[in-house]
Amino acid sequence: MSQDHMLVNAAQAEGVLPARASEIANDPSPSWVITTLSFIGAQFTVWPFLLLIALLGGKSYYEPPQSLVLAAVLIVGAVLGLRARLPIFVSHLCFSALLTGMSLLVFSLFFAMKVGNLALVILLVVHIGVALMVRVPWVQRLLGLGAAVTAMLIVPSLYGADGSTGERSLRLMYLAFPPLTHTLLIALAWGAWCALEIRLSVHTLARNTGAFMDGVGVALLAAQVYASGAFFTSGGGFNAGSRAGSADSPLAGTAALFALNWVVVLQMLITLTAWWWLTLRWQLNAAGKRREWKLLSVVYLCLAVFSFFTRDGGVVAIVGTVALATGRTRVLALAIFVLLAQLSGFYYALAWPLVHKAGLLVVVGAFIAAFLWALRRQFRPPSAALHADRAQATRPAWALGLVAVGGVLSLGAANYDVMKKEQVITGGQKIYIALAPRDPRSLMQGDFMALNFGFPRAILDALDKDDLRHQSVSVVAALDSQGVATVLRVIDPATRSTSALPSGQIRLPLKRKGGQWVLVTDAFYFPEGRGEPFKQAKFGEFRALADGRALLVGLADESLRPLAPSPL
Repeated sequence: MSQDHMLVNAAQAEGVLPARASEIANDPSPSWVITTLSFIGAQFTVWPFLLLIALLGGKSYYEPPQSLVLAAVLIVGAVLGLRARLPIFVSHLCFSALLTGMSLLVFSLFFAMKVGNLALVILLVVHIGVALMVRVPWVQRLLGLGAAVTAMLIVPSLYGADGSTGERSLRLMYLAFPPLTHTLLIALAWGAWCALEIRLSVHTLARNTGAFMDGVGVALLAAQVYASGAFFTSGGGFNAGSRAGSADSPLAGTAALFALNWVVVLQMLITLTAWWWLTLRWQLNAAGKRREWKLLSVVYLCLAVFSFFTRDGGVVAIVGTVALATGRTRVLALAIFVLLAQLSGFYYALAWPLVHKAGLLVVVGAFIAAFLWALRRQFRPPSAALHADRAQATRPAWALGLVAVGGVLSLGAANYDVMKKEQVITGGQKIYIALAPRDPRSLMQGDFMALNFGFPRAILDALDKDDLRHQSVSVVAALDSQGVATVLRVIDPATRSTSALPSGQIRLPLKRKGGQWVLVTDAFYFPEGRGEPFKQAKFGEFRALADGRALLVGLADESLRPLAPSPL
């Protein structure tokens, strides 16, 4: 017996590891590469076969009771195969049969028999029952994920009074997913099981649910990512309009931020309860652990405050806390990722000007810097060790000078670029270029209008020739009496710097960006929520110099009148 197995058995005897730990340790799993390739190969085998059966059977396979009988046969056969510990390829075939049986069961109950939430309840029972019977961890994890999602899909009054199904039911499920009460109850049950996992492992059924519960934890966190996206963007899916996500949309900034209600209070209480439980579990109130207790208190206080402007901060706190306490590092990493995703969604949902958002980021950054500084002071080594470390550390004399030179170069390059642009604006000729605008949104930069330039078809064909695939080219444009430019031809790259142009013509620089040719830029930015007047834009107003430099300075309507952002 190897040393690792001896350690596992000893920990199992002491009650540190569950009773099934030695079985898991002696059962090496194949690499994920082999598992993935085998699964793909199994799909190429099983789905054509199932399609052939469906074509031969016709509608009889999709109508009860035949569909229910076929679903039961597929599910039972898959369970027997997965319990037998067959080769991995055969296990993947069985798993595909299991998915087919469950899909057929849902279709029969949900759409054909119209039994309402009972279809989801039956599917949930099937997920749990199959997970308890099979012996393949990756299948149990997927079943746990599916069971949690199924439980969160169950909503009251799913069907109308006439028992109708279809778009109304799907719409209601979409809008309600994931229900807050469901996710909280599932998260509490999941956390309780994980906390008592070692004690529960004496029971036969509980030994076989570890992988299943891992899948439940992942499903809880994935549901929070989905819920945060729907909550913060206030649109999308069934409600999506042509401008969903834009700051000009009527739904922009309608997320219930900074609203103190029972949901927020509940999330805060759950977060603080998770802190209290972790403190007791790690015995951080004991002498000698006060520093760790202070650090943990600050972190959970921030999480509690964060619940003030999120939807499901308490669920993430439960999952992350239990994962931290029970050594589920992957689930903990996923919880941290979900927390960051919610933070980014909060930034998106704020109906503030960008300058105010920038101020918020500065305040948050200053708080983090102060927290890290205090943390360093709290955990720094004793004075003697600190002086010894400083004596051993040798900082090159040129390091500070290199930082200073880098700062000077950065500021110099930025100011030089600003100076060149100011030369174009003050000394350039005013010209107008026809364009076809769009209005997407940039998370970090605000609202902008994406510009499509109205170049003649012949010019576009010439620009797409093989010998013009480099980053930038120049074209010649003719100007009318109002300064409206019409592109005439592409300048030969070999002669563009020396050829003279007749009066009334100007050289303009083009570059390829995002798969299309643009003049200077492909976007015009404006203040958030104030872009309504720019819908009338028909021309881009540029300043251009004789040497080919140009700069976009504004937009104009069809009469060449300049457009300005709407008032605040």
